[in-house]
Parts: sequence; structure tokens; C-alpha cells
Amino acid sequence: MNSLGSKITLNTTRICSSNIFQNAIEISGIVYADKSPNAIILANGDLYQDSFIATPLIHFPRNAPILFSHMDSIDQDTFAQIFKLKPKGINGIQVFIVGGISYTVDQLLMSYGLKTFRISGTNFYETSAKIARYLDYPKNIMIVSSEDYREGLPACAWAAHMGDVILFATKELLPTYTRNVINATKDAHVFIIGSTNTISEVVEQEIRRLNVKFVDRISGNTPYEVAVNFAKYKSPVGDFGWNRTEKEGHTFTFTSILSPFDSASGSLFAHLGKHTPILVVSRDRLPNVTKNYIESVKPEPKSEPHPPFMHGWVVGCENVISSKTQLEIEKALSIDEFHMGM
Repeated sequence: MNSLGSKITLNTTRICSSNIFQNAIEISGIVYADKSPNAIILANGDLYQDSFIATPLIHFPRNAPILFSHMDSIDQDTFAQIFKLKPKGINGIQVFIVGGISYTVDQLLMSYGLKTFRISGTNFYETSAKIARYLDYPKNIMIVSSEDYREGLPACAWAAHMGDVILFATKELLPTYTRNVINATKDAHVFIIGSTNTISEVVEQEIRRLNVKFVDRISGNTPYEVAVNFAKYKSPVGDFGWNRTEKEGHTFTFTSILSPFDSASGSLFAHLGKHTPILVVSRDRLPNVTKNYIESVKPEPKSEPHPPFMHGWVVGCENVISSKTQLEIEKALSIDEFHMGM
């Protein structure tokens, strides 16, 4: 393997570019290699909260990848990618600008003939509320920590897959903007993503006292376990949860505990293609809880291996996911391991 790590093994494909901006460009190029999106989402690449709350905009009818901007400027490659993707426009809008990005960026895009639409507030709490309002208050609401992104990483994929909103809480406080969205949502189903280490029982009980129809928590002892439990979760009410528990051919997106932005841009794989949940890994190992889960849901061939097979998108370079970890993912996904051991 070279210093950047292998990009492809038999059962994995690595997206490995120089930074989060380039990773987002590469992901958008893979998904929209033969078609154009309806729009582009431009989120602040310096604020993970903005990238998280932008993910439900990926969902149809916007059908839009996330690209990243600096607060006051767009790098040349991202700018070029917007024009390469040729967004068709959704109600005339070609670029959604989310969160803490300067109006200088709007003006630049408009000067090149692109129609923009801005969703932003005085802070990311208000921006998340404005996105919920723009989406007409989807019934399913995910609450993640605004202080520690790690347990909230898998929420990005579900938001992109179904268009359900992500809102924020601190460990001990339910912010006013979040509370207002919950109250404005008819028959709200609220899902707390994370353990009481990041969102306390006090906050959960406050949510339960609001005008909600259903509240549940997807928890775990570690961020890795939270992601696994989310992939397995199926709500007893409504339409929420991946329910990936059967021994079938599955595809997952593997993102690093070190890079929240890659989970946001990588959630595009949950919208088109294989419709993938996010599983979280450390830089230098595939956590046992993740390995055990993958092996519990992959097919066990009793004769010659045959479809359906497993696959993994690995988002990030060696600095966030090592070659060793990629090979551990490859081995866990491979159904040939069963055959070779017979």
C-alpha cells in the first residue's frame, strides 16, 4: 500500500483526498457521475453543526450533495465542481447555502448566474430550526449533542436517507429553538441519538413533557456502539430506523471518529446507490462492536459464495482511517472468509 492507503480492496472503496473539501467533491463525483443533482448544498466546512443539520436537504426532491465552503470564500476546486455537476434547480434554486457563510459567497455564485437560497440563523440552533420549518416540520426528529459530535455521526446518514431533521441539545439543556421545533411538529416522534454521557436524562425527561407522540433513545457505551445500534434500530412506531439485522448483502459507509465533516458529505451514499448506514471507526482499528455486528449480518455461504455480497465505502485518508483499519473492514465484510475456512 502506498502512503495514502489502498483506495480499493475486493470489498471496500476508499474516498481519499487531501481534505474534507476534496473528499466532498470526490463523493459528489461518484454519486453523480452520470447525472446531475437538482441542487447543491453548501455548508460551512469549519462548523460541524452546520454540516450535520444540512444533511436532510440531501433527500428528494432536492437530491443534492453537500460541498463545503469557508466562511468567506469557496476554494477553486469546489467552485469548479458546482459547475461540473450542473445542478438542474429545484423551484429554481441551484445552491442551498446553510449556516455560517458570508453573503460574499452568495454574491459570487449569483454573479456567475446561479440562483441561491440561504437558510441561516444567528447560530446553528436557529439554523436547524429554520431547516425544520423549510422542510415543513418532518414528524421524525433526531436530537444530537451540540458539544460532542461523536455519538451523533450516524444521524447524518438517516437524515440524508429520509429527510428527517437533526436538532441539537447540550448535555443538560434543551435549547429554546429545539424545543420550539418539537412543539411545532404535529405528533412528533423524537429520537435522542447518543448516551446520557452527551444528552442527559434531565433533557430526555424535558422532551417527554412536551407535546410529543413518541420518544426513544438510541444509545451505547461508545460512539461506535451507538452507530451499530442505529444501524440495527427499528422504531416500534412510524417509519424510522435502518433495521439492518438480517444476514443479507449489506453496504455500509465507514467514517472516522476524527472527522465529522466526512460523515456529513459521506451521508450522500445513504441517499442514492446502496442506501448505506454509517458505521464509525477509529483511525487504527475496527472496533470489536462494529466487527461483531458486520459478521452477524453478512451471509454465510454453505457452498460456493454467491450474491448478495457486502461492500463498504471508506471515507478519509490514512490520517483518519489507516490501511490497517481498511483491511480489517475488508476482512469483516468478506464472505470468502467463511468459504476459505471450510
